[in-house]
Amino acid sequence: MCLVLKDVRFAYLPGTSMAREVLRGVDLEIREGEILCLLGRTGAGKSTLLQVTSGLLAPTAGDVLVDGRRWGASRRIHAELRGSLGVLLQSSASQLFAETVEKDISFGLRGLSLPPRELNARVEEALRLVGLDPRLFARLSPFALSEGEMRRVALAGVLVTRPRFLLLDEPFSGLDGLGREALGEILGSLRGGGTGILMVTHDWEEVETLADRVAVLAEGRIAACAAKDEVLADVEGLLRAGLRPPPLAEFLHELRGRGFALPRVALEPRRAAEAVAACRRASREERR
Repeated sequence: MCLVLKDVRFAYLPGTSMAREVLRGVDLEIREGEILCLLGRTGAGKSTLLQVTSGLLAPTAGDVLVDGRRWGASRRIHAELRGSLGVLLQSSASQLFAETVEKDISFGLRGLSLPPRELNARVEEALRLVGLDPRLFARLSPFALSEGEMRRVALAGVLVTRPRFLLLDEPFSGLDGLGREALGEILGSLRGGGTGILMVTHDWEEVETLADRVAVLAEGRIAACAAKDEVLADVEGLLRAGLRPPPLAEFLHELRGRGFALPRVALEPRRAAEAVAACRRASREERR
Protein backbone atom coordinates (compact mmCIF):
# COMPACT_ATOMS: atom_id res chain seq x y z
CA MET A 1 0.00 0.00 0.00
CA CYS A 2 1.50 3.35 -0.98
CA LEU A 3 0.85 6.92 -2.04
CA VAL A 4 2.56 7.75 -5.33
CA LEU A 5 3.22 10.93 -7.28
CA LYS A 6 3.97 10.38 -10.97
CA ASP A 7 5.44 13.22 -13.04
CA VAL A 8 3.44 15.75 -11.02
CA ARG A 9 3.63 19.33 -12.26
CA PHE A 10 2.10 22.48 -10.85
CA ALA A 11 2.12 26.12 -11.92
CA TYR A 12 0.55 29.17 -10.33
CA LEU A 13 -1.46 31.35 -12.75
CA PRO A 14 -0.89 29.02 -15.72
CA GLY A 15 -1.51 30.50 -19.15
CA THR A 16 -0.81 34.04 -17.99
CA SER A 17 2.19 36.34 -18.22
CA MET A 18 2.63 35.80 -14.46
CA ALA A 19 2.72 31.99 -14.68
CA ARG A 20 5.22 30.39 -12.30
CA GLU A 21 5.99 26.69 -12.51
CA VAL A 22 6.84 25.30 -9.08
CA LEU A 23 6.75 21.53 -9.60
CA ARG A 24 8.39 20.24 -12.78
CA GLY A 25 7.86 16.50 -12.84
CA VAL A 26 7.89 15.15 -9.30
CA ASP A 27 8.12 11.40 -8.80
CA LEU A 28 7.74 10.27 -5.19
CA GLU A 29 6.47 7.29 -3.21
CA ILE A 30 5.23 7.44 0.40
CA ARG A 31 4.92 4.02 2.04
CA GLU A 32 2.80 2.91 4.95
CA GLY A 33 4.66 2.55 8.24
CA GLU A 34 7.42 5.06 7.47
CA ILE A 35 8.27 8.72 7.97
CA LEU A 36 9.55 10.37 4.80
CA CYS A 37 10.99 13.83 5.46
CA LEU A 38 10.86 16.33 2.60
CA LEU A 39 13.70 18.86 2.49
CA GLY A 40 14.37 21.83 0.26
CA ARG A 41 15.54 25.41 0.45
CA THR A 42 13.02 28.18 1.13
CA GLY A 43 10.80 28.62 -1.91
CA ALA A 44 11.58 25.17 -3.33
CA GLY A 45 7.87 24.26 -3.41
CA LYS A 46 7.62 21.89 -0.43
CA SER A 47 4.31 23.25 0.85
CA THR A 48 2.90 23.32 -2.69
CA LEU A 49 3.86 19.67 -3.16
CA LEU A 50 2.09 18.80 0.10
CA GLN A 51 -1.08 20.61 -0.98
CA VAL A 52 -1.08 18.95 -4.39
CA THR A 53 -0.59 15.55 -2.76
CA SER A 54 -3.49 16.16 -0.38
CA GLY A 55 -5.86 17.32 -3.12
CA LEU A 56 -6.05 20.92 -1.87
CA LEU A 57 -4.47 21.93 -5.18
CA ALA A 58 -5.02 20.15 -8.49
CA PRO A 59 -1.81 19.28 -10.37
CA THR A 60 -1.27 21.00 -13.71
CA ALA A 61 -0.18 17.60 -15.04
CA GLY A 62 0.72 14.18 -13.70
CA ASP A 63 -1.04 11.88 -11.26
CA VAL A 64 -1.41 11.36 -7.52
CA LEU A 65 -2.23 7.68 -6.90
CA VAL A 66 -3.44 5.91 -3.77
CA ASP A 67 -3.14 2.13 -4.17
CA GLY A 68 -3.03 2.65 -7.93
CA ARG A 69 -6.20 4.75 -8.08
CA ARG A 70 -5.87 8.31 -9.31
CA TRP A 71 -6.83 11.00 -6.84
CA GLY A 72 -9.63 13.10 -8.33
CA ALA A 73 -10.33 10.72 -11.23
CA SER A 74 -14.03 10.85 -10.35
CA ARG A 75 -16.24 12.08 -7.53
CA ARG A 76 -16.74 8.52 -6.32
CA ILE A 77 -13.02 7.75 -6.15
CA HIS A 78 -12.32 11.15 -4.62
CA ALA A 79 -14.87 10.45 -1.86
CA GLU A 80 -13.48 6.96 -1.26
CA LEU A 81 -9.89 8.15 -1.01
CA ARG A 82 -10.54 11.33 0.96
CA GLY A 83 -10.40 9.50 4.27
CA SER A 84 -7.08 7.86 3.36
CA LEU A 85 -5.17 11.15 3.54
CA GLY A 86 -4.92 13.60 6.41
CA VAL A 87 -3.14 16.94 6.18
CA LEU A 88 -1.85 19.20 8.97
CA LEU A 89 -0.94 22.71 7.89
CA GLN A 90 1.89 24.71 9.43
CA SER A 91 -0.46 27.02 11.34
CA SER A 92 -2.54 24.99 13.80
CA ALA A 93 -4.97 27.85 14.41
CA SER A 94 -5.96 27.88 10.73
CA GLN A 95 -7.46 24.39 11.14
CA LEU A 96 -9.39 25.15 14.33
CA PHE A 97 -12.76 26.89 14.23
CA ALA A 98 -15.39 25.31 16.50
CA GLU A 99 -16.40 26.49 19.95
CA THR A 100 -15.13 23.35 21.67
CA VAL A 101 -12.36 20.84 21.08
CA GLU A 102 -14.94 18.06 20.85
CA LYS A 103 -16.93 19.78 18.09
CA ASP A 104 -13.79 20.72 16.21
CA ILE A 105 -12.49 17.16 16.07
CA SER A 106 -15.88 15.61 15.25
CA PHE A 107 -16.27 17.90 12.22
CA GLY A 108 -14.06 15.52 10.23
CA LEU A 109 -16.67 12.78 10.68
CA ARG A 110 -19.54 14.72 9.17
CA GLY A 111 -21.35 12.86 6.46
CA LEU A 112 -20.49 9.41 7.87
CA SER A 113 -23.84 9.07 9.68
CA LEU A 114 -22.20 7.61 12.76
CA PRO A 115 -24.38 6.99 15.83
CA PRO A 116 -23.61 9.42 18.69
CA ARG A 117 -21.90 6.75 20.80
CA GLU A 118 -19.46 5.81 18.04
CA LEU A 119 -18.83 9.45 17.13
CA ASN A 120 -17.93 10.23 20.76
CA ALA A 121 -15.72 7.15 20.92
CA ARG A 122 -13.85 8.23 17.79
CA VAL A 123 -13.28 11.73 19.20
CA GLU A 124 -12.00 10.29 22.49
CA GLU A 125 -9.74 7.89 20.61
CA ALA A 126 -8.25 10.74 18.57
CA LEU A 127 -7.61 12.84 21.68
CA ARG A 128 -5.88 9.95 23.43
CA LEU A 129 -3.73 9.32 20.35
CA VAL A 130 -2.32 12.83 20.68
CA GLY A 131 -1.88 12.56 24.44
CA LEU A 132 -4.82 14.69 25.60
CA ASP A 133 -7.30 13.48 28.25
CA PRO A 134 -10.84 13.74 26.76
CA ARG A 135 -12.29 14.43 30.22
CA LEU A 136 -10.11 17.52 30.56
CA PHE A 137 -10.01 18.87 27.00
CA ALA A 138 -13.18 17.85 25.11
CA ARG A 139 -15.33 20.77 26.25
CA LEU A 140 -12.64 23.45 26.28
CA SER A 141 -12.35 26.11 23.59
CA PRO A 142 -9.45 25.19 21.29
CA PHE A 143 -8.42 28.85 21.31
CA ALA A 144 -7.87 28.78 25.08
CA LEU A 145 -5.10 26.21 24.71
CA SER A 146 -1.35 26.55 24.44
CA GLU A 147 0.37 26.40 21.04
CA GLY A 148 1.43 22.82 21.67
CA GLU A 149 -2.06 21.78 22.76
CA MET A 150 -3.62 23.50 19.74
CA ARG A 151 -1.20 21.58 17.51
CA ARG A 152 -2.31 18.32 19.14
CA VAL A 153 -6.01 19.16 18.75
CA ALA A 154 -5.48 19.99 15.07
CA LEU A 155 -3.70 16.65 14.64
CA ALA A 156 -6.53 14.86 16.46
CA GLY A 157 -8.95 16.44 13.99
CA VAL A 158 -6.97 14.76 11.22
CA LEU A 159 -6.54 11.42 12.98
CA VAL A 160 -10.24 11.05 13.79
CA THR A 161 -10.87 9.87 10.22
CA ARG A 162 -8.17 7.18 10.70
CA PRO A 163 -6.11 8.15 7.63
CA ARG A 164 -3.48 5.78 6.28
CA PHE A 165 -1.25 8.67 5.23
CA LEU A 166 -0.42 11.90 7.06
CA LEU A 167 0.92 14.99 5.30
CA LEU A 168 2.55 17.37 7.76
CA ASP A 169 3.88 20.86 7.02
CA GLU A 170 6.52 21.89 9.59
CA PRO A 171 4.58 20.22 12.45
CA PHE A 172 7.18 21.13 15.10
CA SER A 173 7.21 24.85 14.28
CA GLY A 174 6.65 27.03 17.36
CA LEU A 175 6.77 24.17 19.89
CA ASP A 176 8.97 24.22 22.99
CA GLY A 177 11.22 21.34 23.97
CA LEU A 178 8.52 19.38 25.79
CA GLY A 179 6.04 19.92 22.97
CA ARG A 180 8.56 18.74 20.37
CA GLU A 181 9.36 15.64 22.40
CA ALA A 182 5.68 14.79 22.85
CA LEU A 183 4.87 15.28 19.16
CA GLY A 184 7.88 13.19 18.16
CA GLU A 185 6.60 10.33 20.33
CA ILE A 186 3.14 10.63 18.78
CA LEU A 187 4.49 10.47 15.24
CA GLY A 188 6.71 7.52 16.11
CA SER A 189 3.71 5.70 17.56
CA LEU A 190 1.61 6.40 14.45
CA ARG A 191 4.39 5.10 12.21
CA GLY A 192 4.58 1.97 14.35
CA GLY A 193 0.84 1.52 13.80
CA GLY A 194 1.31 1.51 10.02
CA THR A 195 0.61 5.14 9.15
CA GLY A 196 2.68 6.58 6.31
CA ILE A 197 3.91 10.11 7.04
CA LEU A 198 5.24 12.73 4.63
CA MET A 199 6.71 15.56 6.72
CA VAL A 200 8.04 18.86 5.43
CA THR A 201 10.82 20.14 7.65
CA HIS A 202 14.00 22.21 7.63
CA ASP A 203 15.31 20.97 10.98
CA TRP A 204 18.15 18.43 10.89
CA GLU A 205 17.38 17.23 14.42
CA GLU A 206 13.84 16.27 13.37
CA VAL A 207 15.22 14.46 10.33
CA GLU A 208 17.89 12.57 12.25
CA THR A 209 15.46 11.62 15.04
CA LEU A 210 12.38 10.60 13.05
CA ALA A 211 13.05 10.00 9.35
CA ASP A 212 13.26 6.59 7.73
CA ARG A 213 13.87 8.09 4.30
CA VAL A 214 14.62 11.61 3.07
CA ALA A 215 13.58 13.31 -0.16
CA VAL A 216 15.19 16.54 -1.40
CA LEU A 217 13.19 18.92 -3.60
CA ALA A 218 15.25 21.19 -5.88
CA GLU A 219 14.42 23.03 -9.08
CA GLY A 220 10.90 21.59 -8.99
CA ARG A 221 12.06 17.97 -9.00
CA ILE A 222 13.11 15.32 -6.49
CA ALA A 223 16.90 15.60 -6.52
CA ALA A 224 17.41 12.70 -4.09
CA CYS A 225 15.27 10.16 -2.27
CA ALA A 226 16.89 7.40 -0.22
CA ALA A 227 17.58 6.17 3.30
CA LYS A 228 18.19 8.97 5.78
CA ASP A 229 21.90 8.37 6.37
CA GLU A 230 22.63 8.08 2.67
CA VAL A 231 21.02 11.42 1.79
CA LEU A 232 22.41 13.34 4.77
CA ALA A 233 25.93 12.06 4.13
CA ASP A 234 25.84 13.38 0.54
CA VAL A 235 27.24 16.79 1.44
CA GLU A 236 27.88 17.85 -2.15
CA GLY A 237 24.36 16.85 -3.22
CA LEU A 238 22.80 18.84 -0.36
CA LEU A 239 24.89 21.89 -1.26
CA ARG A 240 23.78 21.65 -4.90
CA ALA A 241 20.17 21.67 -3.66
CA GLY A 242 20.82 24.88 -1.73
CA LEU A 243 20.87 23.22 1.70
CA ARG A 244 23.45 23.56 4.46
CA PRO A 245 24.37 19.97 5.43
CA PRO A 246 24.29 18.81 9.07
CA PRO A 247 27.49 19.85 10.89
CA LEU A 248 28.50 16.25 11.59
CA ALA A 249 28.06 15.34 7.93
CA GLU A 250 30.28 18.28 6.93
CA PHE A 251 32.92 17.23 9.46
CA LEU A 252 33.01 13.63 8.21
CA HIS A 253 33.07 14.85 4.61
CA GLU A 254 36.14 16.97 5.37
CA LEU A 255 37.88 14.02 7.02
CA ARG A 256 37.20 11.84 3.97
CA GLY A 257 38.75 14.56 1.85
CA ARG A 258 41.88 14.23 3.97
CA GLY A 259 42.12 10.52 3.31
CA PHE A 260 40.13 8.98 6.15
CA ALA A 261 38.26 5.86 4.94
CA LEU A 262 35.02 6.69 6.77
CA PRO A 263 31.63 5.14 5.95
CA ARG A 264 29.15 7.56 4.41
CA VAL A 265 26.40 6.56 6.83
CA ALA A 266 27.98 7.25 10.23
CA LEU A 267 25.88 10.28 11.18
CA GLU A 268 25.12 9.43 14.80
CA PRO A 269 27.77 11.06 17.03
CA ARG A 270 28.66 7.80 18.78
CA ARG A 271 28.91 5.84 15.54
CA ALA A 272 30.90 8.65 13.95
CA ALA A 273 33.34 8.76 16.88
CA GLU A 274 33.80 5.00 16.72
CA ALA A 275 34.42 5.16 12.95
CA VAL A 276 36.99 7.94 13.33
CA ALA A 277 38.73 6.06 16.15
CA ALA A 278 38.86 2.90 14.04
CA CYS A 279 40.40 4.84 11.13
CA ARG A 280 43.06 6.31 13.41
CA ARG A 281 43.93 2.88 14.79
CA ALA A 282 44.20 1.48 11.27
CA SER A 283 46.39 4.40 10.22
CA ARG A 284 48.76 3.87 13.17
CA GLU A 285 49.02 0.15 12.43
CA GLU A 286 49.90 0.85 8.78
CA ARG A 287 52.75 3.15 9.85
CA ARG A 288 54.30 0.50 12.05
